[in-house]
Amino acid sequence: MLEKVFKRQIYYIASIVFIVLGLGYFAACLTQPFIGLGLKNINGQWLVTTANPYGEGYRSGIQVGDEILKINGVNAGGHRSVHKWEEAEGASTVEFRKPDELTAQTVTISKQPALLMVFSEAPLVILGFTFWFLGFMTWYKRPFLEQARTLFWMNWIIGLAIVLAHASSRCLLLAKELESITFSLVPVFLIAFISVFPAYNQNKINKISYKITIILFLTILGLLFLHSLGIVHLVSLIRRLMLFNMIIGILSTLWNLGLLIKLPKDHPKKNEVGIILLGIGIGFLPFVLLTAFPIILNFEQLLYTQVSSLFVAAVPVSLYYIIVNKYLPDSRRLYETALSYIGAAAILSLVVFLALFFLQIVPTIYFEIYSALLLFTLLSILCFHFIRIGINRLWERSRFSQDKQAFKQKMAALNENLSSLLAEDRILDELINSLGIDGIFMIMENAQIGCLKKAAGRFKENPRELEMLENFFYQNQRLDLEAKMLPDDCPAGIYVPFIAQDSTCGIFFGRRSSRIKFEQSELPFLTLLAGQLQYQIIMSLVIGELTKEIHFLTKSSGRSQRRKMELQGITNALFRKDEQKRKLLTDEICAGPLQWSMDLSRWLKYLKTECPADDKTLKVISYLQERAEDLNYELNGIVNAWGPPILTHLGLVPAVQWLCQKIMTEELSLISLKISGLDHQSRLKEDVEVTAYRFLQEGIMNSVRHSGSNMQTVHIALNETGLELTVSDSGRGFDADQIENWLLTGTHFGLAEMKERIDSLDGELQIISGINRGTTLKALIPVL
Repeated sequence: MLEKVFKRQIYYIASIVFIVLGLGYFAACLTQPFIGLGLKNINGQWLVTTANPYGEGYRSGIQVGDEILKINGVNAGGHRSVHKWEEAEGASTVEFRKPDELTAQTVTISKQPALLMVFSEAPLVILGFTFWFLGFMTWYKRPFLEQARTLFWMNWIIGLAIVLAHASSRCLLLAKELESITFSLVPVFLIAFISVFPAYNQNKINKISYKITIILFLTILGLLFLHSLGIVHLVSLIRRLMLFNMIIGILSTLWNLGLLIKLPKDHPKKNEVGIILLGIGIGFLPFVLLTAFPIILNFEQLLYTQVSSLFVAAVPVSLYYIIVNKYLPDSRRLYETALSYIGAAAILSLVVFLALFFLQIVPTIYFEIYSALLLFTLLSILCFHFIRIGINRLWERSRFSQDKQAFKQKMAALNENLSSLLAEDRILDELINSLGIDGIFMIMENAQIGCLKKAAGRFKENPRELEMLENFFYQNQRLDLEAKMLPDDCPAGIYVPFIAQDSTCGIFFGRRSSRIKFEQSELPFLTLLAGQLQYQIIMSLVIGELTKEIHFLTKSSGRSQRRKMELQGITNALFRKDEQKRKLLTDEICAGPLQWSMDLSRWLKYLKTECPADDKTLKVISYLQERAEDLNYELNGIVNAWGPPILTHLGLVPAVQWLCQKIMTEELSLISLKISGLDHQSRLKEDVEVTAYRFLQEGIMNSVRHSGSNMQTVHIALNETGLELTVSDSGRGFDADQIENWLLTGTHFGLAEMKERIDSLDGELQIISGINRGTTLKALIPVL
């Protein structure tokens, strides 16, 4: 709804709201330490159930199982965050007692240095802003794609939930509520997004999951409201419902993608599905397995949210990359690269972790430390990969690389001189982009044209490879006419030979850009494609010869064409002269006798209905009214019989085309004419054609003279209901409420005459207008 009202502005407004909330809560988090203690009331005692190792409570010596007695000098149950959210956040002093001790201990919570807090809080905040930024850039680059708009809102919700995570852990104002709401909305947007991308797939499971996530979101929203009012106290249930809702969204997404992964190999969406699965697997799998499931099942978390959430960065990156880029690498290659990076990082991090353990730098084997080390190793490998790409690009722009490129350009220019251009020169480049290959080379020999060569892609810049392929063509020219896969040392991957119409042709397809070998099953498709290319070459040559003949015929027929145009001009002049005479007579009848007769008929009707009179007077009035109507009928018949001659001889369509051309020439107006259901040979009843022609003539002229618009749209359509005529403009318009008064008083005679004509054929006239909203005249005339 907001998108329809604000259009593009809503995305900028939402982005500003995101930035303000994110930076505001981030700044607020720096003022309060993170305690990280989760409590539970067991038999009147507030016991520690979770102690985050990154929290100040754990660092102060408080562990799981300890009893919290007082917080800030107040009983634990009376502390605001404990009472509402079962967390010891906002504490400056904590009095606690160990399970096996009788005496209590009091610790003072000290805030970490500002720089250290910034470094500890920044990763998740950066992750949240990464979601928003990638969603915004996707919409900014592809604003007309539904997938891009949906991804923006999904990333906006996910990013806001991540940004609010730290503020929520400190129980800042409304942070818990906003985090719960946004986190509960994530699966709803996730299912909505995956329903339209990579393919529109509204299956039954998807619809049911979407409804379930909405119901759970509304349930969580209601429980949050009751919880905020203090009516219920269901913190644990709300947390489990949120995680359960997220798991439903992820499982529904995986199910939907699982259905699409069954698409055929050559389907373009299959590769996109593979890349999405890779991103979701890397992003959500650690969070679900190591954080969400343990919380739902009341197990100890294997990996805390601060660490597992960082893997989620793979999701927005993969979705942004797929939507923004038109051509994508093969997903199998990405899987291979990702698995190799993850495997290398896992082995390297394990070696480092064991070394730290044996050196007693790490006291115990702790899974979370290994996970953090694995994540750090993965990030290091990725940074190394991108730095290496950046250095390669800088090297390519260096002077040495520029000299190399200049030499390649000279070779390409030399190769271009040896090649003959086709009429559709871009077809080879389009094939290279569509097939994902690195080059195409075609060579054809014919007794008439000699040798024709055409190269594109990598072959266009490498004359040595062209020479190798050309030698291969001459050596295998007529020995074997079957398509074959070439060895690895050959520059091309597939060779397809042809002999057709006294021409010998060979087409070489370069290897895949992603370095994936061709498969045997792809040979029939490439053979068919090669045949179409060879046909295109021959047709271009034939078209060249035909062009010369057509040019000669055009010159010889120029005189007859000019003669025909002169005769057509004389005919049109005669039609215009005859039309002017008829129009003059018609206008005189319409402006004089017909208008007086119609006016007399209306006044007699008014006198008969509104003025009291005796029976004799009424009879006289009725008689006069009948005579006036007979006169109207006769005059209308005379006017209708004097239709334009072009209408009488050629029909409605040529007459209207001639009329529009005439008006555009005389009035300097632009008329857009659309005709459907009729052609130049179509003929209708004489009275229907005359009425339709007069309606269009009157409507166009009224628009040209009174609307103030220099553009009119005319539409003629013949359908089952009859002949539909429309004349519209975007001019100044008029008050539609005055139409009935005009018809009664005869103020606008042209409009009244138009209605009389259409009513006489049992038709219908509609007039739609408004001040500064243009005018539309629409008539429906039965033709049966």
